[in-house]
Amino acid sequence: MLKPAASKTFEEYAQQIFIPYMSMKLQTVSRLDLVWDTYLADSLKGSTRAKRGQGVRRRVVAAAAIPGNWQNFLRVDSNKTELFRFLSAALMEWFDQEDKQLVITDGEAVLSKPLLPDLTSLAPCNHEEADSRMLLHASHAGQHGHHAILIRTVDTDVVALAVSLAQELQPEDELWLAFEQARVSDT
Repeated sequence: MLKPAASKTFEEYAQQIFIPYMSMKLQTVSRLDLVWDTYLADSLKGSTRAKRGQGVRRRVVAAAAIPGNWQNFLRVDSNKTELFRFLSAALMEWFDQEDKQLVITDGEAVLSKPLLPDLTSLAPCNHEEADSRMLLHASHAGQHGHHAILIRTVDTDVVALAVSLAQELQPEDELWLAFEQARVSDT
């Protein structure tokens, strides 16, 4: 997750950090899929996350102050869920590029701009981790005319899963992986 830097509110974070970052990524692509993790209440992964430590529950609204300890804020699943929804809404509202497509996960649903006609292979989707859901989005993009696909990740699982996706693509399609090492301070 991008650090808030000098942002004082979630609105500033969205407008000064998140949207400019996404805008930069959109400059070189025809479609951008933003795939978030989901946090299910009765999940096995939930107990694993709980062992990582406790944070404080905060409301994510435009005027709310950015928490002083970003890492602790991100330890609370409901904080992340609200943050993802807030950032998704801000990005969808900002996006107006007619020659590009924006696809964003929203829990089990998918948002797109412009509205894509065939999202049945993407939603509803109950994948908890973005790892496997990213591959559904990459496959969907490949099936709908996007022949050079880049998956940007910090998770080695995605690299392993992408091998199977590469076998499904057409011979003229390209699958690229950008693997970035996450720093503890980035989470």
